[in-house]
Amino acid sequence: MKIAIIGATGGTGRKVVERALELGHEVIAVARRPEVIPPAERLIIRQGDVFDASSMAAVIAGTDVVISCIGPASNSSPGTVVSKGILNILAANFSPGTVMSEGIPNILKACQRAGVKRLVMQSGIGLSDGKELSAGNRWAMGINRRIFSKAIKDKAAAEYAVQRSDLDWVIVRPSGLSNAAATLSYTAGPSARIAPFRPLPFADCADCLVRAATDEPTWVRKIVNVGR
Repeated sequence: MKIAIIGATGGTGRKVVERALELGHEVIAVARRPEVIPPAERLIIRQGDVFDASSMAAVIAGTDVVISCIGPASNSSPGTVVSKGILNILAANFSPGTVMSEGIPNILKACQRAGVKRLVMQSGIGLSDGKELSAGNRWAMGINRRIFSKAIKDKAAAEYAVQRSDLDWVIVRPSGLSNAAATLSYTAGPSARIAPFRPLPFADCADCLVRAATDEPTWVRKIVNVGR
């Protein structure tokens, strides 16, 4: 398949590019700073900014599916521990900006203009209502949502826009992410019970996103949890 990956320089985005290429797909890597992406066979690198709606349709034209890995600077789920450092995470989650709530609608418009029917969006387990989680994790997630309410609100607006679209969408909600080595051993699926605060390697999240884009027909128009 020909896959466009938006946010290709982030923690997850880099790994999605690598995994998609490993599996033999053609990849269009989209980033504001394309010069930092190393060249590779079957890889096309394009500049794009999700705040510039008019540019997005052109960069994803001719692709079969779009994977969005955009998010706050830490590229992590709200309130979880990742390798970039707790201060960076706190800054991103307390002041996440509007990259999700503004960027995702622009990506949706671009898909419609370019005729792309399938979209996979990386979100975060912090948006779960906790029904599928353990009692202890439901309690902890409730506190997490209150502390990082701005980040939750930004992602919630993005999820709402995706669910209202007529695309064949999949929303993937990972647990906290880390730079640990890939295991390809994780739990994923609609309403899957995972440990939201147990770190998942970026590479494992990336594998799940590629699966959602290329396989797993039962995930279409579903919210998928991925973690341990």
